[in-house]
Amino acid sequence: MRQYVGEKRGRLEGMDKATGRALYAGDYRMENMLELALVRSEISHGSVHTLDVSALPEDVLVFTGKDFAENVVADIFCDTPVLAYDRIRFRGEPIAIIAADTREKAKEAAKLVKVEYECLPIVRNTEDAKDPALPVLHGDSNLLADFFHEKGDVEKAFEESYLIVEDDFETPAQDHGYMEPDACFAYVEDDRLMVYTASQNVFADRLMICRALGLAPEQVRVRAAFVGGGFGGKDGHTCQIYPSLVSWLTKRPAKVVFDREEVLACTYKRHGIKTHVKMGFSKEGKILAFDGSAILDTGAYAGYGASVHGLFTEHFPGPYEIPNVRLKTETYYTNKPIAHAMRGFGAPQGAFATESIISRAVAQLGLDPIGMRLDNALVQGSVGALGQPMDHCVGLREALKLVQESDLWKERESNTDPYVGYGVAGGFLSCGLGQKIPDNAKVSVREREDGGFDIGCGLVDIGQGSTTALAAMAADLLETDIENIHMIMADTDKTEDCGCTAASRSVFIAGNALMAAVKQYKKMKEAGLSSDIAMGEAAFPESSKDLGRIGFPHAMYTFVAQAVKLRVDPITGSISLLDIAAATECGKVINPLGLAGQIQGGIGMSIGFCLGEDCTWKDGQLIHKNFATYLMPTALDVPNIASYHVDAYEASGPMGVKGAAEVSTVSIAPAINEAVRQASGAILTKLPLSPEEILKALEAREECVGG
Repeated sequence: MRQYVGEKRGRLEGMDKATGRALYAGDYRMENMLELALVRSEISHGSVHTLDVSALPEDVLVFTGKDFAENVVADIFCDTPVLAYDRIRFRGEPIAIIAADTREKAKEAAKLVKVEYECLPIVRNTEDAKDPALPVLHGDSNLLADFFHEKGDVEKAFEESYLIVEDDFETPAQDHGYMEPDACFAYVEDDRLMVYTASQNVFADRLMICRALGLAPEQVRVRAAFVGGGFGGKDGHTCQIYPSLVSWLTKRPAKVVFDREEVLACTYKRHGIKTHVKMGFSKEGKILAFDGSAILDTGAYAGYGASVHGLFTEHFPGPYEIPNVRLKTETYYTNKPIAHAMRGFGAPQGAFATESIISRAVAQLGLDPIGMRLDNALVQGSVGALGQPMDHCVGLREALKLVQESDLWKERESNTDPYVGYGVAGGFLSCGLGQKIPDNAKVSVREREDGGFDIGCGLVDIGQGSTTALAAMAADLLETDIENIHMIMADTDKTEDCGCTAASRSVFIAGNALMAAVKQYKKMKEAGLSSDIAMGEAAFPESSKDLGRIGFPHAMYTFVAQAVKLRVDPITGSISLLDIAAATECGKVINPLGLAGQIQGGIGMSIGFCLGEDCTWKDGQLIHKNFATYLMPTALDVPNIASYHVDAYEASGPMGVKGAAEVSTVSIAPAINEAVRQASGAILTKLPLSPEEILKALEAREECVGG
């Protein structure tokens, strides 16, 4: 029998996407459909004094916060209104919904709405957020979350250190840049609301819709359309409630599709973070002490800010065994769009600072950059920075060795170009939702009359390939051809709640539930009950270390080592990436082709994070309004990426698997930063890296050599 797990395989839905047969949320339409536009705030902070809709045509409909049963987005903190009414907290915040026969008519009508505001001082950044003279956005303080942790004796360790390196770092907010703008389509059928979303969690969508509209869950069916990328940006409320409300109240189909300008200016972003890192090292390169502090900017509402805060803190010291650790982190509200989940979930920001410090220490101590990391790397049985045990498989050393053996790394010894640099960095990322958060999945198996199998899974495949991976696993478990596997994904009527497509959890949690379902199916088959649906359930393991916090630490991590070769232009200071080697340890690899795609895509995203992308606001208004000025890397900016994977096996995972989708984003920025330092002498601490600062360093180096 053919084995599908471990075989390189293209996506099951790939041809549908390539030919245009795949329907995304914005592709759905029905007769008599209403199309929507939002009236958005033109100020960053204040309140709505009057909302004048008298200039609108008679056939245009207007909906405000008063039309909801409960004008709130059901989320972790529930502090976000669906439509702002008494307080505006960021520029572009939705105030009203406009519905018309065409999208163009709705957008023109939205421009006719006259809003009179009462303005308040703007909390522009985290420094403002701490200023007692400026307004508080929520409750009694602009502080959303804070954390302090100390392990060992940090001050004594610094006293005993041979070398201490410290600096301040800053990373920007980043847009997710998914190809498909946020969209949702809704209609009413037999007194039920039917919704197609571009989403990462259809069951959370149903919860949000039901709470806002005052409906029972059985009154709403939510299905995921094909999703054109999410990366965390579609894990929460984007636009699902707007057409749901309009359709339910009018009994007409309704659809909303955001413009790219709306996506950039108003939707979720990666957290901008300011950090300070101080590390102590022995003469031989052992890391003796880590002292890190950070301030995160979470924007106008909580969103997943507290969760990102926790995961950032957990990963801040890096994937190394450090006996003495001090961590102090804070997250603040500001008058910006919500900073939320984004691929890596805080880990890339911390890795930029920590790995850059390690690379500087390597240079000052005259050590090998991979050898030094090998000496400090976590292994199975190690204890993490928060005291969490590494009880699962840990393959950082193996990943580092794969990079060490790569053509890229071997050729650096023969390089003679003074403007070429090589950098390497390690990284890790947790899998699962974390401590004290319910993290479960149910998957169903039903044998069809044609001999095939229906596999029901409530998770959304947002492009990462979980449908294909789970189908391969199901085919092997059921000892059949993959063509006989029919995946039913993300439908609140036909699948069970499996939680969100996030936290690098999908294949692990759904795979374990699938294995349990197949086991149940085989028992039923033996008992002559094969026509019934077999159900399997699984839960993600939690760490045995309890910090008394929700969400962290985690029980499992994926590990990565990434290296880069680049050249800086001595005339302009610009950076040309020449080659990248990336090695990943994610347990057993289900689909090597899919993994390579995830690694390459994540690296491309972080190249943008490192070299160009920067959401910058002036008095609450985003400067970059479209992709003509918000510059993301293209295929011409991404070099050859050699993707390697460690041959590993995670005993708690289905067929040995761990998560892999996010870890690829963690380490390439500090690897690039170190290669730039080697090639130019520039000590850079802020992303995106500045060609002007590189050029200054090159000029200073030339003057030094010439003098």
